[in-house]
Amino acid sequence: MIDAESAFATLKAMHPTAVLLREGSKPVVLLPKFSFVANGKGVIMDLLLHPSEHSSYVTRLFFERKIDGKGANWREHRVVDRNWWAPSWKDVKPDMPWTAMLCEHLRAVA
Repeated sequence: MIDAESAFATLKAMHPTAVLLREGSKPVVLLPKFSFVANGKGVIMDLLLHPSEHSSYVTRLFFERKIDGKGANWREHRVVDRNWWAPSWKDVKPDMPWTAMLCEHLRAVA
């Protein structure tokens, strides 16, 4: 089992504006203005990493908005009092370090 505080500390070292939040009793990480490559282009948007089960997926990465041309079956979700979008991208294991989990989820839109 991953220790949320140490997993978050590593993620925060990578993205200093990261914020550890809670959705019920589960930790989630807000990554404001996160910079990544999607569909071959640079993108900056808020992301929300849900490192535990959500909506029948073992982990999820939520995006501020859909990314046209990448990802499949985008669906809107309400998490931590905000609307988010997530593509169908599964089997990113909850026992991974959160930095690796984030990278694995981003492969869905790369």
